[in-house]
Amino acid sequence: MEHNHNDRKLHLCGVCGKSLSDHRSLSRHKLTHSTERAHGCQTCGRRFKLSGTLRQHEKIHMRGERTFLCDICCQMFWSSQQLHVHMRRHSAERPHRCRLCGKGFVTRGLLTVHTRVHTGEAPYHCPDCGLSFKRKVHLDNHMTIHSGAKPFVCAVCGKACARKTYLTVHMRTHSGERPYKCGLCDRAFTQSHCLKTHMRSHQGASAFQTLK
Repeated sequence: MEHNHNDRKLHLCGVCGKSLSDHRSLSRHKLTHSTERAHGCQTCGRRFKLSGTLRQHEKIHMRGERTFLCDICCQMFWSSQQLHVHMRRHSAERPHRCRLCGKGFVTRGLLTVHTRVHTGEAPYHCPDCGLSFKRKVHLDNHMTIHSGAKPFVCAVCGKACARKTYLTVHMRTHSGERPYKCGLCDRAFTQSHCLKTHMRSHQGASAFQTLK
């Protein structure tokens, strides 16, 4: 007997009405509505709603223990081996090559992920909706949709984000970085979609000039 996917989502949040697939997901989701912050950092005292958010925050305090420095980009690493592998990114060294297309990679793990482009393999499955992903990090990012978790925490202001890419964009509000630059004027933007929207203003101006 076939079951509709929606039949699995029977756990409703009494606050916002969101439907979750199991009791654990519902419990984690309810924490987003609560003001209680039960998980405290033993180093600085900051408190968080989710244990996963606390674990991510604690990495901020661990960064000082990284003693192996890349003298090109100033990134720090835990071991000389990690630094050695990282240095390949700054060179042409790509020791792990795809047998099907010849593309090279700095680590065997990256090669393994790449081969899935050829095979179509997507081994990481979402237990809530069944979607499959080629990389675990993509599954982890997707799972935040179901759990409501925001494990990526800004070290400056404490803002929590559901995905690492969201945190990267947020950090630009502190750094002032605007990597997406307009080639037609001096405007620059924090996100690519903002630049695309801006470029339409040049297209409109160009059309207006053509009509004159």
